Amino acid sequence: MLELLIIFKSQHMNRLNILLLSIATALLFSCKTEPDSKAIRQEVLNIHDKLMIDGEKVVKNKMKLDKLLLSDQVKLVQDSVLRKQKINDLIIRLNATDEKMMDWMHFFKDDFKGKTEQEDLNYYKSEMVKIRAVEDSYIKVTRESDSLINVYQVK
Repeated sequence: MLELLIIFKSQHMNRLNILLLSIATALLFSCKTEPDSKAIRQEVLNIHDKLMIDGEKVVKNKMKLDKLLLSDQVKLVQDSVLRKQKINDLIIRLNATDEKMMDWMHFFKDDFKGKTEQEDLNYYKSEMVKIRAVEDSYIKVTRESDSLINVYQVK
């Protein structure tokens, strides 16, 4: 008899747990809220601030690569023309990445005010896409230039 009571209670508790879990899941998904324009704007500005610091690294790497081009490390090797071209290409890409950031900053409207909250949200979301593309460029070109600088041990 006691065993039947334990089995009945166990089955009843499992059903209750499943029901409670289902309700909690439904509430969780029904309360999904989209961030407002202020939150997206702040995230865009945070990425901008990080990229300003990363921009210093881009400039430093460019200077190191300029120095490398003038060094004997590149001038005195067999395939110096190919190496110089690779370094020049990387310098061009560093400059282009830095220019992308300058262009984005020039056109970004920090104080954008649309007619509706949805217009504000759409504007800052589109700016998020743009600044993320700049961020991706910074990451890629910085990694490549760091790698080349390390290979040549440029200080």
